[in-house]
Amino acid sequence: MKLFFIGNRPKVLERWNKLLVDWQPSAVDVSELVGLLNTERQLIVLAHLSSLNENDSQLLFSFKRDNPGVILIACTDAPNENEGVSVLQSGANGYTNTYVTGSLLFDVVKTVLRGDIWAGPELLQKLLKRLLSNPPVTDSKVDTAETVDCFEGLSSREHDVLSVLVTGASNKEIARELDITERTVKAHLSSIFQKTGVTDRVSLVLMASKQPA
Repeated sequence: MKLFFIGNRPKVLERWNKLLVDWQPSAVDVSELVGLLNTERQLIVLAHLSSLNENDSQLLFSFKRDNPGVILIACTDAPNENEGVSVLQSGANGYTNTYVTGSLLFDVVKTVLRGDIWAGPELLQKLLKRLLSNPPVTDSKVDTAETVDCFEGLSSREHDVLSVLVTGASNKEIARELDITERTVKAHLSSIFQKTGVTDRVSLVLMASKQPA
């Protein structure tokens, strides 16, 4: 596992290098990523979007689409929801501010390595609602069967929480709809994650939305 930086602003790359020195990171060009797959088993890419030109950005996300196993964290100087949703839909595993603190940047890397998505809660809700309004089409009966099996062990109350969650609702909205506390919602979600083996909210919603009515 190797961490690589992509960007055209030396001061940003120097700062990242100091903050994540334990990972022994290296700075590379977008064009070098394909070649790295021949020598590295897993790539983690921290990209400074604000310093990339349009061509490099397109190459970066094209590379990510062709190699979904690569972990991509997209950083920008001025994060905004529309860009964030677009970046996450394009396959990024995380979206954050270029200048987050060292401890937070370390948390970002650890989070995406667990298979989770790093983004603000409001951004995730917007992403979920957009994805649910345009769900991916699948004809796979095997996928559907596996999805059904995945949720068979849930309690009736956990199914209630899940049924509201798939509408793109936040924890607060789920609590209000089911007349329970947010703390209870979090407890149910934690149990659902454990039982299904799903590690992040977006994946859980997309998987649950495949269930037959």
